[in-house]
Amino acid sequence: MAGKVVTTENEQGQADDTVSFPIVLIDDDQWLTVCGSIPDIQLAVEPDFLDDIVAGYDALARPLQLFAQEKHGSWGTRDAGTMVRVSGAPEPDALQRHVQSFFSLWTDEEAPEFGDDLPQYINSVKSRTETVRTRRKARKPEEQI
Repeated sequence: MAGKVVTTENEQGQADDTVSFPIVLIDDDQWLTVCGSIPDIQLAVEPDFLDDIVAGYDALARPLQLFAQEKHGSWGTRDAGTMVRVSGAPEPDALQRHVQSFFSLWTDEEAPEFGDDLPQYINSVKSRTETVRTRRKARKPEEQI
């Protein structure tokens, strides 16, 4: 069952590309990380490891693009931070597949039930990932639950 597609518009009537938090990031091992803010993203994903992230979705299931942005610190220092932007239309089915894959590979629990309310679904994924016990190693594909 596909989630309801939600499109928001800004005051000028244009599509709103503002990232809706929390966001879901999936790495190349199908490990799932939920971030509630830009500082959370910067803690979770170092700029040198951006290529490890294979997918990301905001609270409206819109795909995300992560990129490094140079920051100028105090005393003339330079540092890079990880930033994020919306890169397409909502893809609730792809988001659901990634969430199910994470739970199947890395936990002994079922993924949260997918429903029409995408922000509620993302929040349930966030809650479940904060409390679920994870495996030390991913299951082999033939062992998935």
